[in-house]
Amino acid sequence: MNKILKALAIPTCLFYLSGCEHPEHASVQPISELKNKAPLTIATWNIEHLAYPSDTGCKPRNQEDIEKLRTYAKNLDASIIALQEVASKEALKSIFPENNWQLIMSDREDSPIYECRESRFQSTQQKVAFAVRKSIPVVDIKHNNQFNLDIPGLRNGLAITVNTPLGNTEILNVHLKSGCFVNDYAKSGKKACQVLEKQAPILDSWLEQRERIDSPYIILGDFNHRLSTPDNHFFQVLNNNSNKKEPSLHLATENLKGCHPRYPEPIDHIVIGGTNTDISKKSASVHSYINMNEDEMLSDHCAISISL
Repeated sequence: MNKILKALAIPTCLFYLSGCEHPEHASVQPISELKNKAPLTIATWNIEHLAYPSDTGCKPRNQEDIEKLRTYAKNLDASIIALQEVASKEALKSIFPENNWQLIMSDREDSPIYECRESRFQSTQQKVAFAVRKSIPVVDIKHNNQFNLDIPGLRNGLAITVNTPLGNTEILNVHLKSGCFVNDYAKSGKKACQVLEKQAPILDSWLEQRERIDSPYIILGDFNHRLSTPDNHFFQVLNNNSNKKEPSLHLATENLKGCHPRYPEPIDHIVIGGTNTDISKKSASVHSYINMNEDEMLSDHCAISISL
């Protein structure tokens, strides 16, 4: 491995908003080798209250449900999957066996239990996580607690750095505040919009740091916001660099139609940037369930993916 690649592989905290963790993994494959391989598929999936034991929490599931989720996950044919609403690593292992996957959980402290809105069951934790194929070396892991604003129940961000066809790429998994679906949160008096308004500059700062150093990045997850609607204020914030430099980001879900029968405008998104590679034509794909009856869907979100 030459000196440049060795430098790329060294974990650094310089441009991150929170603490670092440096896992030991196999050495990073040279970018030239990765470019000659099959496309790398990355997905995001809000799996809706995945709990352990599986028959607990706001969405109890039996073993048949778990098998269906496992089959669906396998059929995504993705090497990296960002997940939201995962209670624990034990819950994650029920879908992604550790003999095939590296499982990375948010380190957010457990939040208070509440009564589930519809079922009246007791809730489990909602955390973000990654499932990464064992064949993909994870160079670094970052736990970002700024997104939770010290408010119980709000999710942390979680980022991993992996070597992709774009080069060493940081992938940030987010699950932002729900309940603000207006086009401009700054003009709404709703509490949810006020919270989202505080989360937006945190995400924008994270993005701009990587834009300034031309560092490839991907932001994906459940934004709980319709970024792709015309004149969306949140996306305008992300798409305007404070240093007036032309932004490189691309909203891969710009033309995507969501899978939910009642909510066709997507709130799960994939944003790519910080690279000289032309990604303007890269678009995400939505993965519908076999049974799309609203009451029979495996989760209230479908996974979306993109291939690099």
